[in-house]
Amino acid sequence: MSKVARRTTGFVWKVCAYLLLMTQLMTQLGYLLIFQGFLLIGLLAVGGCGSPDPNSTAKNGAEEKLDPSLTFKDVTLDQVNEEGEKIWTVRSPLAKYRNEKKIVNVELPQGELFQNGKLLYKFSAKKGEVHQNGEKILLQENIVATDPENGAALRGQELEWFPKQNLLIVRQLIGTHPQMEISAQEGKVLTKMNQLELQGNVVATTKEPVLQMRSEALVWLVKQQLVKSDRTLEFDRYLCNSVANCAPSDRSVSDRGEYNLQTLVAKLENNVQLTLSQPPINVQSDLILWSLTAQTVTSEKPLQAFHRQRQFTLTGNQGVLNLPTELLTVTGNVRATGNPQKPFNLQANLMVWDIPKEEMEAEGNVVYQQANPPLTLSGQKAFGKLRNQTVLMTGGNVVTEVVP
Repeated sequence: MSKVARRTTGFVWKVCAYLLLMTQLMTQLGYLLIFQGFLLIGLLAVGGCGSPDPNSTAKNGAEEKLDPSLTFKDVTLDQVNEEGEKIWTVRSPLAKYRNEKKIVNVELPQGELFQNGKLLYKFSAKKGEVHQNGEKILLQENIVATDPENGAALRGQELEWFPKQNLLIVRQLIGTHPQMEISAQEGKVLTKMNQLELQGNVVATTKEPVLQMRSEALVWLVKQQLVKSDRTLEFDRYLCNSVANCAPSDRSVSDRGEYNLQTLVAKLENNVQLTLSQPPINVQSDLILWSLTAQTVTSEKPLQAFHRQRQFTLTGNQGVLNLPTELLTVTGNVRATGNPQKPFNLQANLMVWDIPKEEMEAEGNVVYQQANPPLTLSGQKAFGKLRNQTVLMTGGNVVTEVVP
């Protein structure tokens, strides 16, 4: 055989080997592979895929080692599961198959992610990896994944999609949603449960009303419109239209809590400290329900309310603060103390405090004590202004008025 013939036969055999490797690629990965600019058909028509000359093969084997990778242009990879349902489509202008790892590296990938044949997200990235047998997709750098149903967008520097686990992981996450904006070191989307788990420096900001939640971990139950955390939770309320435009008007810290995006009620639990700007009250309890629609702060557990300006403290088993009227109602083992210059102590079963008027009304086993001048009064009802130590005590037919 002439030297030219041997070279031609060896080249055609190499082309056939590439075709075989490509076929193995599609078989192993289960992809429908579509690409442009692959011109092997014409070459095969010239040389065929018959067995090469054994002598020429042995002679040129060292020179013609097969490249363990294949490079394609304008690739589309469609992956289906065992039920024949599509789980992703990946399009790339340049893709390279790494046979030793059974991975396709893709540049500037764009595509779609599916669950049960339904479109979940459209995505784009700088680069990525498509793994064997539909196990996962890895996207890296400048990632944008958009939910076409509600317009939510997830941006990050790394994304992994595990279709068998119905799990999407985004790292260095910044997300936007019609109801809320979020950021975290990592976000896990449990697509079957429609749940987002956020970890690491989590910040979630709602749009109307403007609230911000900060914690090391948050769970967003999207369908239930509920955001919750079992870690230390900071909760801020803003009266302007953006957190960048003003300072928070009200703030709270608690060991855990949740916020309902539909009812606009925050449930704060364990070591709750709520700081209000108007009225200037600090509320402490192990349970506080803060309703932004009803504009109330409610606790069914022992609480303490402290007026920062008047240095007035009110405690009880439970209470309700109406924010528009600034009326605080406390029931059960009520105790009021304050006024460092003229200290006093009032105990009752129930007390209503009109904060702007600085007036109080107490009922049930009322006991009032003051130090200067020393005085103790008791009765069933009491009215007055504790700041001025002006008290009207009533009980049965007895009426006592004390004006020091």
